[in-house]
Amino acid sequence: MSDYYQTCPFPKPEPTKKKKLQQNGYKNKKERRCWYTGEPSADRHEVFPGVYRQTSIEMGFQVDVCRRLHEELQANSSKWARCENQKWRMYYQKLYEDKLIKSGIEPEKAREVWLTMMGRNYL
Repeated sequence: MSDYYQTCPFPKPEPTKKKKLQQNGYKNKKERRCWYTGEPSADRHEVFPGVYRQTSIEMGFQVDVCRRLHEELQANSSKWARCENQKWRMYYQKLYEDKLIKSGIEPEKAREVWLTMMGRNYL
């Protein structure tokens, strides 16, 4: 079967699906500490879920939290979790836009870039 594409008049199609990044797995999990409790071996929580999870990983929009709090933040079911998720989203949007503004981009354009990337304004 491996010789098929060597003798075939058509080239093997290139994969079109982008390879997903992992959530930085376990490579340095033992050194990570929970932002809230200081417990070791914290999970890495992607601040923007769903279709924006990969963007969160690529851009570093993540926070290290202990397993218990990570589950609560992911479920977004308590008032505390909703408040904290919103806080982190606002924080990372402000950080990203400020970085763009410092590089010389106008504030309105920085907001436009954010909206194009993340689809929603959190500020």
